[in-house]
Amino acid sequence: MPIPNPTIPKRRSRLNNEMKLFLALFLIATLGGAIRKWFTSSSALSNIILGVQMIIPFLILYWRSPSAISPFRRFGFLTVYFAYLAFHIVYPLQLTVFHGIFGMLVHGGFWLGMFYYFANRQLFDPGKLAKLFIAIALLELFLAFTQYALPPDHILNKYAREGQTIAVVGDRVRVTGTFSYLSGYTAYLLFYPLMLWALVRLRFPQWLVLTGVAMGFAASTMTGSRSGTLVYILLTGAMLLREYPVSSLFAVAGRLLLPALILTAVLLLYREIPLLDTVEKAYDNFMQRVESNRRSGEQTARILGDFYYLQTNRYQHPLLGVGLGSTYQGAVILFGVSRYVLEFGYVESELSRVLLEGGWIMLILKFALSIYMAVNLSFKGFMRWAVWFVVAYGQPIVFNPHNAAFLLMGIILVDNIVWRQQLRLHVAGWQELATGLTALHPRAKQRYKQQPTKPAGGTPEVQEAQP
Repeated sequence: MPIPNPTIPKRRSRLNNEMKLFLALFLIATLGGAIRKWFTSSSALSNIILGVQMIIPFLILYWRSPSAISPFRRFGFLTVYFAYLAFHIVYPLQLTVFHGIFGMLVHGGFWLGMFYYFANRQLFDPGKLAKLFIAIALLELFLAFTQYALPPDHILNKYAREGQTIAVVGDRVRVTGTFSYLSGYTAYLLFYPLMLWALVRLRFPQWLVLTGVAMGFAASTMTGSRSGTLVYILLTGAMLLREYPVSSLFAVAGRLLLPALILTAVLLLYREIPLLDTVEKAYDNFMQRVESNRRSGEQTARILGDFYYLQTNRYQHPLLGVGLGSTYQGAVILFGVSRYVLEFGYVESELSRVLLEGGWIMLILKFALSIYMAVNLSFKGFMRWAVWFVVAYGQPIVFNPHNAAFLLMGIILVDNIVWRQQLRLHVAGWQELATGLTALHPRAKQRYKQQPTKPAGGTPEVQEAQP
């Protein structure tokens, strides 16, 4: 019987096209807002920065490496999805073709990037950017704690649009970090827990990871976002339970005993520490906002609003919708509002907007793609379905480009690290088997050396050699 000789994709010293665009997407998504609100007031430049961020998943396909495989060849369902997006460009109810083009950008970018990655895992290696991710995380946390302690009219708390009212929770601002608006920071907090999980898998110190978890939670309360904080708790909780099972908690606690004693001593000596006061204030203001919205009924309205629209038959074109992109803010500002959207009235939630724009067909296609994504992830268990929930329903990824970008990068980061680790274990197992067989049968050694050494491609499959 021939002995397979699997190989591991080598880490490249230089970035290929895929990783260059991955890096560009990360830097634009995290630092583009800083340029927009602190260095220029040009709305044209702001639109260009956001536009480049949105088209990067399409540029990855256009500028792909020579050895890359088109996701449309490997995933036929993705072709069906994009065919439906293209149909909406010329859909009779569409106000203009430009609305349809914007619709393809916002509805297609995340899924194109995700399935391109699945088809070409070996061309990505975001783990090598871990130190950059840590540096940006430190910057975002520092800015969050600083902004929270500053008055709303301070330059660090300004938005990209001059004169816009600064959002507050209690008597403090809702932090934005380097981002133009609040939604950018809450989007970054989707990437942040996945980055922490990547650090665990890359064996960074446990104190760094656990400190990052605590500081991230404090920052999430400073945003005042209820859904963002709940999703943060969901992802970090799932990550901690996966990587630190109950049976190992005592061992982890033992390694953290000395740092905890030192911290306790500092707290006893200096009870009035501004950092602790800031964290306590952030939590109190956040809980007050949750309670206030619960009493006013706004929280219930958000949760049940989608069901209300369905019960009252608000959707006049339930099968195909009124045209993709017809509710997207950029398309509306540039090319006008569809009369069908005006007839429907105000709509906020992503589920209702997807149903209004693309009908039940669009909603079913999106749900099917999210399931398809989940089963293709390298990691399994509760964490897989926690990520699926966030993508499918927990957070808007269509009409919030920042959410789409940070979720895409976070999922690719973690999945690639897990996939490479699984492949190493797979290869090590075959090498151990080969060593044992060659010791038993000397002729097997010659056959083993003759096996092809070409990498298996985008999935950790074992190549079978011909006898």
